[in-house]
Amino acid sequence: MPPEQCKAARAKLERAKQRRQGLLRELTEDEAKLAHMRAQAHPDTAAIEAQERMAALTRRVLETAEEEVGSLEELVHALCDDLP
Repeated sequence: MPPEQCKAARAKLERAKQRRQGLLRELTEDEAKLAHMRAQAHPDTAAIEAQERMAALTRRVLETAEEEVGSLEELVHALCDDLP
């Protein structure tokens, strides 16, 4: 494959990894907020449920991002391994 395709695939992979890292940070923040909300003396049930939905959504998006990274790693492997 042409080196340009390899370079483009590596760039996509790097962006996908950065996105995944951002989502991991976001999930960590979501879960920390949730733990803090639950620990309050008088927890706000509606706010906790909303935060639980946010954390679940972030988890699903993170799973998709992880699949994307895996697919792009395979693509980079296929495109770039034979190049000097």
